[in-house]
Amino acid sequence: MLGGCSGQPSPAASPAAEITASPLRWLLLPEESRRLKELRTGRDTADFLEDFWRRRDPDPGSGVNECARRFRERSLAADRLYGEDGRRGSLTDRGRALVLLGPPPVLRYSQRRIPSWEPDRSGAKPSTHSRLVAVETWIYPLAGLSPRLAALLAAEAAAQAQDAAGAELVFLAESPRHTRLLEGERVLELAARALIQK
Repeated sequence: MLGGCSGQPSPAASPAAEITASPLRWLLLPEESRRLKELRTGRDTADFLEDFWRRRDPDPGSGVNECARRFRERSLAADRLYGEDGRRGSLTDRGRALVLLGPPPVLRYSQRRIPSWEPDRSGAKPSTHSRLVAVETWIYPLAGLSPRLAALLAAEAAAQAQDAAGAELVFLAESPRHTRLLEGERVLELAARALIQK
């Protein structure tokens, strides 16, 4: 099994499978995912991981990669807090958010109506209606985000002629032990990109 940030993959699994089955997948950019599929040897994987973390090191001269340290801490916290249906917490949607953005400064619980489709077992036409569901909203004010992520969000908001107020993620509570991201995918994509230092 992959050792989190710098471990070697086990010989039983492909490097790509090991990395994409770990919380590291949340940090991968599309170009890195493509490169990952080309890895064939343990040396290739070690070189890939070394470059992966070097690109995310905010202060290479410090001797400690703060991004890797924060990633490990947040992954462990996500595992403790957000495990769902036998899945590691760091591999869930809320775990991904925690790994990429940290704990939300503002957390709101509410209900929302969403479209629902129910097939009619008698053979009649299926009915559509809305149902009330629980949602969990994580709010990150712009001032509390990293300068890189704040700049990316502001640029995206400007391109859409909107004001950048921060980041908001909405999770749908499908059951007491299972949630999924309903809104905020782009925020998480930009958060992963904002980790790149060079």
